[in-house]
Amino acid sequence: MRRKEAAVDAVGRAFKAAFVPALTAVMVLLSAPEPSRAAPEAVPPEGAEIHDLSVENSAHDLLASFTLVGGFSPEIVEQIDSGLPVTFNHYVEILKRRPGWFDSTMVKKTVSATVTYDTLTRQFRLSRSVNGEVVDTDVSDKHSEMERFMTSVTRLRLCDPADLPGEQPLYLRVKSRVQKRFVLFFIPWDFETSWARVGLSLSAPEAPEGGQP
Repeated sequence: MRRKEAAVDAVGRAFKAAFVPALTAVMVLLSAPEPSRAAPEAVPPEGAEIHDLSVENSAHDLLASFTLVGGFSPEIVEQIDSGLPVTFNHYVEILKRRPGWFDSTMVKKTVSATVTYDTLTRQFRLSRSVNGEVVDTDVSDKHSEMERFMTSVTRLRLCDPADLPGEQPLYLRVKSRVQKRFVLFFIPWDFETSWARVGLSLSAPEAPEGGQP
């Protein structure tokens, strides 16, 4: 009888030794969080780039103008028409060249244009800010006016030319980034253009090099 009980105990211990680790491993796998889905790749619409980059130089103001071309893909238009806000951020910088080292940023401006479509009134509500400060608002029912508001920057004041080192080689660069948000996944997604550059002369601005990386 004792031999039988001993044999039963031995089988029980062997089963426990094999079953408990396997059960623990299964529970760990089941409780592990699902791998996060990667955000969609930030690819700009084909042909999206900065055009007509120019600089005006007056006695006390350095002014930049440019246009984002090709930024309205069908997906972005659909996003706007659904009533969700879309923001175009335009980054404008003046840099000083430093051979053999990183170029130094002298002036940095961010122009943010946001559109929200009111599906009840069928109007586009528009706002523009520079470095976080609202400088312009508008309401329009015309898609063409909305696109112009979002993509065109005219005579943006950068600085007083006297504040820049005139003896150093300078250049102006601009790029745009479009920000929007998916409805279902709530994943921020954006794309950006390449930098467009123009050499900056405080006496006579050079011709722009639109769309060059």
